[in-house]
Amino acid sequence: MPLRVHPRGKKWEYRIKDSKGNHVVSKGGFLTEKEAKIAGKEAELDYLKGTRFDNNSTVYELYQKWYNLEILPSNRSVQTKIKYQRFFKKIDKYFGKLVASKIKYSQYQEIMNQIGQGVGPDYLSRLNSSIRSAVQLARRDLLNINDFTEGVRLHAQKLPKNPEDKYISSLSDYQKIIDYLRSIMEYKKSVMPYLIYLMLKTGLRVGEALALTWKEVDFSNKTIYTFKRIDSAKHIDSGKPQTPYSVREIPISDDLIQVLHKLHQEQEEADIIKLADGLIFFDKRYGLPTNNGINKALKVYLTKLNITPLIVATGCRHTYACVLLAKKVDIAVVAKNMGHKNIQRIIDTYGHVLKETYGEENEVIRAVLNNI
Repeated sequence: MPLRVHPRGKKWEYRIKDSKGNHVVSKGGFLTEKEAKIAGKEAELDYLKGTRFDNNSTVYELYQKWYNLEILPSNRSVQTKIKYQRFFKKIDKYFGKLVASKIKYSQYQEIMNQIGQGVGPDYLSRLNSSIRSAVQLARRDLLNINDFTEGVRLHAQKLPKNPEDKYISSLSDYQKIIDYLRSIMEYKKSVMPYLIYLMLKTGLRVGEALALTWKEVDFSNKTIYTFKRIDSAKHIDSGKPQTPYSVREIPISDDLIQVLHKLHQEQEEADIIKLADGLIFFDKRYGLPTNNGINKALKVYLTKLNITPLIVATGCRHTYACVLLAKKVDIAVVAKNMGHKNIQRIIDTYGHVLKETYGEENEVIRAVLNNI
């Protein structure tokens, strides 16, 4: 298990990774390298033996025990485990060495209020839920710890984006960006126009699009088969889909088939397909695009076309859904093509779009009933 110590500003930090190179725990603020090494060794030993878990355990120690027992060995994706790992730093910052058995509800509420000043509701809810799970594990082990998370009110001050800011809502703007991307497609310059075009035309998640190889494109039957994904930030191949429902065949349009044929031909001319192991969106100079790189390219294109809002990469997926719903595609079909278990996620996310459709359908109902 690698332990690394390095300077951070004027102080020192230790960082521990497991045998697979995944981040386990880190902590900073030490005045000297020696202090960081000593603390790191103690943390490493705690991790290997499962950390302290008794009535004197801190919130951090409870969370570490819960993470080691229930999250780390689970079949959750690498990306999901990383999200849980990131809570370590937040818990350490705000709970420090507070002993869990001595924390009162009012104290926990005050701390969550402080955290809530700088985060959104989803983050605060997930953090609270994770801490609650750790506390419940301790209680199942018969530790004398009150569930101080019970009844807590979550007051996140960082407001989430309005739904309308997550996608291109105008069909004319959608067509404009589609036409523009086709006009600038040249693999020698960039693979970005091809990638963004495909996401707008398929609703694939970024990681799903990056994981595509030419083997998954069925030109004859006009479908794309998706069953895996790649972490768009670290380019870690998760080797599995986000959910069982993410394994699916997606219908593709004739114009997308033409675009993919063009890209394949350009890659053959550049002698890149073998080097890229068949990955469709491998750039000869930069490798696979990153999420940050896709966002920057998309912002440039949208700004040039004077299209608002300036969506990010995931907004291509939202835009795809809204276009299909606006064109009256059955909601169950939209959910299936996007890899959702059922239509509830579509309703929750795009309910405001569906209201317009419901209004039109209600008029049809009235007309039917008036004629009976």
